[in-house]
Amino acid sequence: MKEPNASALTYVQMHAHSKFSINPLSGEGAFHPFIWPLERLVMKRAMLTPKQIAHLAMRAGIDIVAITDHNTVPELSEDLLEHVIPGEEWGNFRGHANITGIHEPIAPEAGYFKRYTLKEPRTFFEAVRIAHGEGAFVTINHPFKSDCWMWGSESYENADAVEIWNGPWNEENDRALKAWQDLLIAGLHIRAMAGSDFHVKGLFRIDRNLIVFREKVKTTELIGKLDEGQYSLAWSRDSPTVFLSKELEYHIINYRSGLRLRIIHGDSAEEMINPEPEGKIENYKDAFVRMELWDGNLPTSFTNAVFL
Repeated sequence: MKEPNASALTYVQMHAHSKFSINPLSGEGAFHPFIWPLERLVMKRAMLTPKQIAHLAMRAGIDIVAITDHNTVPELSEDLLEHVIPGEEWGNFRGHANITGIHEPIAPEAGYFKRYTLKEPRTFFEAVRIAHGEGAFVTINHPFKSDCWMWGSESYENADAVEIWNGPWNEENDRALKAWQDLLIAGLHIRAMAGSDFHVKGLFRIDRNLIVFREKVKTTELIGKLDEGQYSLAWSRDSPTVFLSKELEYHIINYRSGLRLRIIHGDSAEEMINPEPEGKIENYKDAFVRMELWDGNLPTSFTNAVFL
């Protein structure tokens, strides 16, 4: 595999929220219905506009940012579309899913407060059908957080990806990683996703939990490239990141010593301590191969699965 040129890479933040997430169907700043107007005012002052998020991302070296506001689609000016792709974080009480690449919101199954009724509430399965009809990419978000995913195992068959890395590595992410592995073993061709879940500057980092492509990708091309699954997950722009080609050639950028490269093939795994920065693995007869790059007890990168 040709060594990736840093200038030819595309870094994408797939999970960020603007102040448009403050709306009657979301739980942002919603701790009690009677003081919600005050809570919303505070949150709106703290959160950024899409333009401010775009500028923050560009200054951090992020090429594309997906703004997926809660149960709405952000209003984007024409000049932002080169670097920003719109979307919606759909859902509430039974979990959240990012629908990336839509321009009109799809109603959730319920609002945050009962007094905000919906004319056309949608189940997850209905929302996915509409989203895919519009060419969108659907990711089940942070399935093991407190607002865990409760749409059943069959829902993963309808999604395009599962978010296995949301914020700093913790037990919830570890459970999501194991769940993704189980889905792959079961034969589901589902992709992995990362996202910082950015809300407020200072408390969240827009330049963490990224996905990265080995080529330059435009916002208009992003959904198609996501569908191909040829991207890796990276903690940051500076972290060691591993790419795996369809020919099972791997390359590590931002390489340093002391890394552990885990090669997962089907339900088996092996580990390379201090791996070479590039190489090729052969003679695998399992259904899929994927890689994880670790520095001590923390991951720095994951590849998507290459199906054999």
